[in-house]
Amino acid sequence: MYIIKNALKSITRNKLRNILIGVIVLIISLSACVSLSIQQAAEAAKADTLQNLNVTGTISFDRQKAMEEMKNSDSNSSSSSSDSSSNRKKFDFDVLQGSSLKLDDYMKYTKALKSGDSYYYSGALSLNATGDLLPYGTSEEDEDSSSSTKSSTSGEQKGPGGDMPNDSNQNSSNSGGMGGRPFQIDQGDFTVTGYSSYDAMISMFGEDGSCEITSGSMFDESSDALECIISNELAEYNSLKVGDTIKLSNPKYEKETYKLKIVGIYTNSDSSSEENNRFMMNDPANNIYMNYTALSKIISKSEKKAHTTTDSDGNETSAVLSENLAFTYTFANVDNYNYFAKQVYKLGLSDDYTVQSSDLQAYENSLLPLETLSQTAVWFFLIVLAVGGVILITLNIFNLRERKYEVGVLTAIGMKKAKVAFQFVTEIFIVTFIALIIGTSIGAAASVPVTNTLLQNQISSSQSSSDKINDNFGFKNDDKGMQGGPGMDRMNNSASAKYVDSVSSATNLFVVLELAAVGLFLTIVASLAALISIMRYEPLKILSNRS
Repeated sequence: MYIIKNALKSITRNKLRNILIGVIVLIISLSACVSLSIQQAAEAAKADTLQNLNVTGTISFDRQKAMEEMKNSDSNSSSSSSDSSSNRKKFDFDVLQGSSLKLDDYMKYTKALKSGDSYYYSGALSLNATGDLLPYGTSEEDEDSSSSTKSSTSGEQKGPGGDMPNDSNQNSSNSGGMGGRPFQIDQGDFTVTGYSSYDAMISMFGEDGSCEITSGSMFDESSDALECIISNELAEYNSLKVGDTIKLSNPKYEKETYKLKIVGIYTNSDSSSEENNRFMMNDPANNIYMNYTALSKIISKSEKKAHTTTDSDGNETSAVLSENLAFTYTFANVDNYNYFAKQVYKLGLSDDYTVQSSDLQAYENSLLPLETLSQTAVWFFLIVLAVGGVILITLNIFNLRERKYEVGVLTAIGMKKAKVAFQFVTEIFIVTFIALIIGTSIGAAASVPVTNTLLQNQISSSQSSSDKINDNFGFKNDDKGMQGGPGMDRMNNSASAKYVDSVSSATNLFVVLELAAVGLFLTIVASLAALISIMRYEPLKILSNRS
């Protein structure tokens, strides 16, 4: 008790020096509180976002792996050639394309789903207009020109914007494809997409979707009737209404036709954007939606008819409609996704395929500014702690020199050196923790607004960088970027990411405990020089050398 009383008296006697030490500790604790709060807020936001994340996954062919295996195979071969045409022949495009998974394959992997997980799928066909029906964006002159071209030229297929070559009816000798492999192009006037359920259409017709039924009703998801919904642009362009029937044909065999009844007309808020109207073949106004069961019915009929076409060289090619199948798995949480990603390979999925989730990629992108801010805060905390520790050590060395005579007197009257050292440690401890409590209180109150302000600045910096890239590419601010390349997809995802832009809490019990550890560390560091010096002092020499 005597030591504590003496320490308090010493603190009041040396007010200026202890106030200076307290201010330094206050700055350190304030900076530490804000820095640690930012780090804790980042972890909390990451956990909360991950908990509320709707995870979807898809299975796709790993073309990059196939390329690497092909490259390794070529490098291990005994013969090599520098001729470019010889090198191109090494590419097996059938291998790079991969074997497409069937619906039965995707359904088999649903066994790896856990409780709360689900799935949905869709299939897309490319069909042509017949009769008076015209795709949106074309005119009757375009239609007449395209019809005459098709009648006189074998192996060509009319697209929404005019004539388009159809190399699917050509053999490898005249296709001009790389490596002798013909290009498979079956682009028709309309993209007819069939969905397995309404859940598969949530992204378009959900609360925040771009599409809305404005006339009629949605098709019955449990019916196999050939019913569809079309866009209001297509309906107005062809004077169509609910209850009318449209006639579509196989792009590879025009005599193979199918009649679809219009049960609803929808509007698409994205159809008016410049991005979607750059190419009429991709215009969303020419998208037709229906039930997947009905779509599979069309495919089955096409397979039963099994029509073939013959080119000018007498080569026959199947005209059966080919489906573009997209299967999506939904998971209740990330753990279920990780389990599925491992389990599907045990169910027979080839290593040539990979399981991916665009939601996890978007989740990681959304946290980039917050994680960057968190890393910056950690480095700032370490720098402040190091600089503050050095300053405290220096101040205590000077403090000890000034009070050297006091140490000599105390040890000369019989006080043990350990007790004298403990008194000095107690003084530093009291000053440090008073300043620490004040700094923590101020830091806790300021941590949330400071974190949000710094986070907004970090997001603005990230968006400015993305805007600069778009400017360099010549994109407008409302453009979504260039289509068609994986690199552009990554850039678009980064530019359009929905960042975590605010935190609701930062300082918690864990941060307080960390700050207590910081205070203890500063006390030990600041007292270290005093402890070493006091233990080495000889009281008689101190008193005899007093000037």
